[in-house]
Amino acid sequence: MKSSSTFPFNGETVFKILSKKIKYNWKEYVVLVAKNEDKSPFAVLIAIILSQNTNDKNSVKAYELLKERVGITVDNILKARIEEIEDSIKSAGMYRQKARTIKALAEALKKVGGEGFLMKKSPEEVRRFLLQIHGIGKKTADVFLSVCRKAPYFAVDTHAARIAKRWGLVGDKANYDEISRALLDFFGKEKVEEAHRLLIALGRRYCLAKNPRCKECPLRNICPYVQKRS
Repeated sequence: MKSSSTFPFNGETVFKILSKKIKYNWKEYVVLVAKNEDKSPFAVLIAIILSQNTNDKNSVKAYELLKERVGITVDNILKARIEEIEDSIKSAGMYRQKARTIKALAEALKKVGGEGFLMKKSPEEVRRFLLQIHGIGKKTADVFLSVCRKAPYFAVDTHAARIAKRWGLVGDKANYDEISRALLDFFGKEKVEEAHRLLIALGRRYCLAKNPRCKECPLRNICPYVQKRS
């Protein structure tokens, strides 16, 4: 595990602080709802797709409606009309695009023998498979792999990217892969899933894009961004 030259403590220390200070209810996170309630890799992927470019409140609503009206299995999605899927997930936004992605995912999985493919094949092979589906990018694939496979892929959303740059782990122009590697090195392979979720919570509550609440942040005494602003 590496530490940044501009960040005075290593990832383990930061993780301990965030784990102690930041609490969240898993029922408010659509991915955890799918993981804990339905225990299906396909359902987790659907949840991640629904969470794209929207908040978890809207995603959870869309997920629950889709489960109620259509059923979140490969066969049920294949049988459903695209309009049924669209109507069920409207609250998640971009519902036409997401419905097509959900359909395409179900079709692709049917061709390879079902959702068992997602757990049987190597994480590298699953990632390549997912990235071939229109509407599934690196972040969606990496969230899935870290949540369901405990694989060392650090998903980078807007919060993770912003925080990594403010911490000085990467430069301002760093791309997805550079940020992902830096955060993986910083926190370590064993903490990928939880560290990602803690960064989301940190970004939503304190490390905001505009007017960050640095004075209230649990990392205020060690964060280089806070020192720079003071």
